[in-house]
Amino acid sequence: MMERKDASSSWQPQIEITTSAIYVSESPWVSIRIGDNGTGMLREIQERIFETFFTTKPVGTGTGLGLTISHQIVSQKHKGELKVRSELGVGTEFEILLPVGEYE
Repeated sequence: MMERKDASSSWQPQIEITTSAIYVSESPWVSIRIGDNGTGMLREIQERIFETFFTTKPVGTGTGLGLTISHQIVSQKHKGELKVRSELGVGTEFEILLPVGEYE
């Protein structure tokens, strides 16, 4: 996760994308990490972020399905994992982990 320097007027929003080949239980996987240096999320939100219909938007805007569907695609269709890490005042990082060569 990127480090947020301070809240001064010189702060610039950033998104960082990192890919790497890793091994999980001696099997090759791909890791794709997408992080920002934004405000971060509360622990309570992180714990619910992939729940169906959960949204932080006002009532009537947003369906709360986007991350649920993304999580299902990664975990069920591709047998991978979708994780979130966030720290208030530092930023948020999503990590997509996909096994290599395990498609039917």
